[in-house]
Amino acid sequence: MLQPVLAALFFAAATAAQVPPPAQPPAPVSEALLDEFLAALPHQEEWKMGTDPDAQELARIGALNPGREKDVRAVLTESARCTNPAVEAATRRALRVVGTKLGAEKLRRLIAFFRSDDLRRFDAIDAQLQKGAKLSAAQEEDANRIAAAHPEAAEFGTAVQASGDIVAKDQVFLREVGRCGGEQAAALARANLKGG
Repeated sequence: MLQPVLAALFFAAATAAQVPPPAQPPAPVSEALLDEFLAALPHQEEWKMGTDPDAQELARIGALNPGREKDVRAVLTESARCTNPAVEAATRRALRVVGTKLGAEKLRRLIAFFRSDDLRRFDAIDAQLQKGAKLSAAQEEDANRIAAAHPEAAEFGTAVQASGDIVAKDQVFLREVGRCGGEQAAALARANLKGG
């Protein structure tokens, strides 16, 4: 759901700290606080889906239509233009649900974390891990300190990892994706392309 680096960032935090179950239901969350939370989320540039077709789908449908790769790419690019705004909107709605479940107090702490030097340090450590570099003992200690200081990030990371269920129940998203799928099938048929 979230792009890989953002998901990895919070998954790393989630695995570094144990999150105790809440003792009482979280305080209600205002729409304004949810807006602030979404605006503070790091790496939002990664949410943009672009218009490039899915490489696996391009290869699969391209293999069914040898010599017509250009036509297949055109149909799948148009399909991505249809689907990707629905994915981005569903991501934002799912994050709002996650934020609501966390509650106002944890959201305020997350917002502060997202705006902090701790996040920038954690990001730098995560960037090294993404490159396959080994962390120094000081970096490991810093990562553990940051994760321990921000248990709400671990809880958020766990919630993000499980947010596929939220998207799977998002009727607006399902309707839009179904519509786009129908348009793709019709475009393939008009172009006399096999869709598999």
